[in-house]
Amino acid sequence: MPENPTGPQEAPLRNGSAGPTAPHASAGPTAAARLTRAYLAGLPAGRAPERSCADSPLAGDIYGSAFLTRPVFFGREESRDLGARLSGLYDLLLSLPDRLHGGDLRAFTTALGWSPVQTGATLRADGRARELPRSARADLYREEGGFRLLELNGGSPLGGWDIALLNRALLQEPYTASFAARHGLGYTDGIEVLRGLWRESFPAPGPGGGPDPSAHPFVALLEWPGSYPAMERHLRRMAALLAEQGVEAVPCHLGQVEYRADGVYVTGRRVDVVHRWFVINDIATPADAALLAPLTEAADRGLVHLFTPLENEVYGTKAALALLSDERHRSLFDRAELELIDGLLPWTRLVRDEKVEVCGERVDLLRYAREHREDLVLKASSSHSGLDVLAGWETPAGAWAERVRAAVDGPFILQRRVRPVAEDFPAPGGGAPEPAVLTWGVFLAGRGYGGAYLRGTTEVGAGVISSGRGGRLGTLFLCEDSGEDSGEDSREGAA
Repeated sequence: MPENPTGPQEAPLRNGSAGPTAPHASAGPTAAARLTRAYLAGLPAGRAPERSCADSPLAGDIYGSAFLTRPVFFGREESRDLGARLSGLYDLLLSLPDRLHGGDLRAFTTALGWSPVQTGATLRADGRARELPRSARADLYREEGGFRLLELNGGSPLGGWDIALLNRALLQEPYTASFAARHGLGYTDGIEVLRGLWRESFPAPGPGGGPDPSAHPFVALLEWPGSYPAMERHLRRMAALLAEQGVEAVPCHLGQVEYRADGVYVTGRRVDVVHRWFVINDIATPADAALLAPLTEAADRGLVHLFTPLENEVYGTKAALALLSDERHRSLFDRAELELIDGLLPWTRLVRDEKVEVCGERVDLLRYAREHREDLVLKASSSHSGLDVLAGWETPAGAWAERVRAAVDGPFILQRRVRPVAEDFPAPGGGAPEPAVLTWGVFLAGRGYGGAYLRGTTEVGAGVISSGRGGRLGTLFLCEDSGEDSGEDSREGAA
């Protein structure tokens, strides 16, 4: 394993694999693209590696049967470079309250469109910022010119921590296993990444008073009462994966938590770490805020470690990206920061009845949205999993104009359409390759790349890539960025 516990947690294959190297900017066909061509050229006719995922007792049970028909390959240097860029953008998001509101978090959440109930339940009474774990997942498309950020989900309730189940399942398929061994491929274990984040955020004291990296906390996987029935099965699978690494975790919801003078208890045991799975949208009423308050107070008093406070979600809304993208704020950033923003973030604006700048021209936002429907997406600022996303090119003009008008001054953003490049994937069951597009869910762990999971669809113009619209789940393997085709790959698995 790498030395950095919150860096790329790459699990080497049996023949070993090289560790991460320094970041670089790639140009032209990458080693990963060449490796993809070699993989497809050597794949025996009728071979369907995705079946190994569907047949896996854990992966198939959690994710069903809709899987990408091949793994995706990604350069180790590419992963480090992308992780560094996402970390830099996250730093800019964290700086927005200071840059825009003199450090006033309440004013910042108001600008994001949060309700007074949500703000009151999330922030400290004195308005002081908490020290937050650096945990997030960026959802990206890959355009011809590189990655573009669709949204950045901050905090702990992030899907994909357990995606290495698919890597493990694919390595049970003979062709993929042989190919991976030949090319020294590795993968990131998201559960180990998560454990590294816990250790970094809440180091357990050892005998000498310093942090004990070998300590195993008792963890509560904590959901909202109303969401728990739908999530219980998944949380139990998470607990099983943590148990493989010696960590005892119990799925539960806020209504099952007991607060005592010395700490927070679940099932009669004192909890060391609470991994929060509920989200800011679960806080809608004063009663919801009252249910959350004892946990927040216990965490602020040091009676339990909360991974992560709801305050993390202040920086994980699409509204925060809109503020980062807004031309009125560009004077607050230096040249390098602006290059980072412009390189990752597509044009994004809060939905307001006002003039904005587009390509150097001042235009009326609502009129622009009506006239450029084919190039825009309307999104709820705090939704997730592709919910509450309306693609202009999939929506009749009248309905689009009505939805945009209804979104004015609400928690919604407009974002420029990103057109991902298509990649070849075999048709399900071992058919001929066909083009598909991917959403990349890339984890930020600490200050670097923490793994990724993928969703893909053959509907190359789809506004949302989701399981409900035929999306298939997949994973990636890390490869050497300088690798060349061996010339032998087409013979792998032919026997």
